[in-house]
Amino acid sequence: MNWLMGFAVAAVIVIGIIVVVELVVLTALLMLLKNLVEEIREHIAPLIAKANTLLQTATETVATVQDRTEQIAERTAETTDVISNRMEKTSGLVQKAVANPIISGLAIFAGARRGLETWRSLRKQRRQRAAEEDKCK
Repeated sequence: MNWLMGFAVAAVIVIGIIVVVELVVLTALLMLLKNLVEEIREHIAPLIAKANTLLQTATETVATVQDRTEQIAERTAETTDVISNRMEKTSGLVQKAVANPIISGLAIFAGARRGLETWRSLRKQRRQRAAEEDKCK
């Protein structure tokens, strides 16, 4: 039985050594992992700074573009109002200066033509009556 006890003690010592070796290996791996994470952090930090700078620049650009767009929209609305008012005034002037005289002239011409047609018709009727009266006499 002594040899069994010796064997058990030896097995516990071997298991203890294996556990200590595993702990040393795990500690070394964790140190490597820590170093890798620090390297990655060192490489990513400038990229994050650049991304933040780009984001800030993009935000400022968007704000500038938005301000300019609003200014352009306001100017466009003002220009549209001015053009609309001028178009109304111009069409009123054209109506007064061109269309009304043309319409009046056409109305006078149509009236004169109708009057001439009526005069011709009445003259023709008078001639026919005069011719009929001459025949009757």
